[in-house]
Amino acid sequence: MDYSAIAYELIEKLGGRNNISALTHCATRIRVVLNNDSKIDKLAIEKMPCIKGLFSLPNQYQIIVGSEIVKELHDAMSHQLLS
Repeated sequence: MDYSAIAYELIEKLGGRNNISALTHCATRIRVVLNNDSKIDKLAIEKMPCIKGLFSLPNQYQIIVGSEIVKELHDAMSHQLLS
């Protein structure tokens, strides 16, 4: 699985790297805080093959990807956001 490509696509669908103000993960989910919620393409994220679900809480989106890929995907996203 190409985590770098998935991370790039997910970042773009979240409104781009400048729209992400915080990125963390738990056992099964990527958690993001966005600067502008209107820039997220929720439907496109939900249609990505590795995404199992998406929901939001106040000030946070949780993208369910599963325990088997969450760390690798988070690491790839972090690397792209920091470069």
